[in-house]
Amino acid sequence: MGKIEIVLNSLPMSGGDGPFSYSKNSNLQRRTASLLKEKIDKLIIGKLDAKTLISDSNNRFLIADLGCATGPNTFFLVEDVIKSVETSLESNSLKTTKPEFLVFFNDLPKNDFNTLFTSLPQDRSYFAVGVSGSFYGRVLPQSSVHIVVTVGATHWLSSVPKEVLDKSSKAWNIGKVHYSNAADEVVKAYGEQFGRDMEKFLEARAKELVSGGLLIVGMCGIPQGMPFSDLADSIMYTSMADVLMQMQSEGLISEEQVDTFNIPIYSASPEEVKVLVEKNGCFIVESMELMDPTAWLKQPMNEEDVRQWMVCIKATMGSLFINHFGDHLLDDIFDRLTVKLVKLTDKVETSYRDKVMLFFALKRK
Repeated sequence: MGKIEIVLNSLPMSGGDGPFSYSKNSNLQRRTASLLKEKIDKLIIGKLDAKTLISDSNNRFLIADLGCATGPNTFFLVEDVIKSVETSLESNSLKTTKPEFLVFFNDLPKNDFNTLFTSLPQDRSYFAVGVSGSFYGRVLPQSSVHIVVTVGATHWLSSVPKEVLDKSSKAWNIGKVHYSNAADEVVKAYGEQFGRDMEKFLEARAKELVSGGLLIVGMCGIPQGMPFSDLADSIMYTSMADVLMQMQSEGLISEEQVDTFNIPIYSASPEEVKVLVEKNGCFIVESMELMDPTAWLKQPMNEEDVRQWMVCIKATMGSLFINHFGDHLLDDIFDRLTVKLVKLTDKVETSYRDKVMLFFALKRK
């Protein structure tokens, strides 16, 4: 399986709780996820029939966070969901006995579940279970869960599209690390891979959610018809390719290593997802919109913001680079990338960054 196996069986997020770990360098994701808090709260209170769901499950309420990584963001997210469910019950006087909450924390098998569970809040109001496996397949029993939430995960593809790694294909993505600024065939290959993955994702969730349950997703997005090259992330991916080409010219990495390295991330438009939801047929769309993930950033981006961005990207994507180029080059790659992007701060600031987070919520029929 080659490259596909690497992506499926390894985890991009850096484990542990050290100074360069994901758990210590995910503040940007936390700030982004916090923008969804009010929307999630309104959805649960307005669209979830908590009385029926809890009575049908013997006073137990089950929640799953897919792509949980190592914390602490997953804990904030879960607590927000639980508070919303409790508010719904209290405001409608639907329940005198507080339900027992069970939370399934899911991620790939090589996720650092040890760090996740040693950092669980001591005063948590729920029971916790770890569930390993790709969310592009079943990870939970049929009709077992009331709310599934996943933020910052479903833009990760299950694998790099095979056409992109095929030298005989028009989608052979030589000299680039992403579909940004790539040939139309590359863009098409990425889009089709996302379509296949999201179909499997929706099929699995349709089986796992109870009737009336909610599926809540936050992921990278893009307005329909907009080329990815207009986005700030495009500058990052182009700079990554430039850094790798420079290191190749210095003999630090091989030409083949550069040509076969691709970031398996796809930004979908609301229209793309709606088509897949309709094809699945098991869900009602309760919400579907693009948001600004940098709304918390009050002032224009400066050089320090760019450096923090790169620390976050290193913690998020570092394992992909380690698996492909070796851990001895990781710091060199990101040091060069940071220097390059700091010089492009003004360009990053003026690039399109508004509606590039896709938020959608689906109710199981």
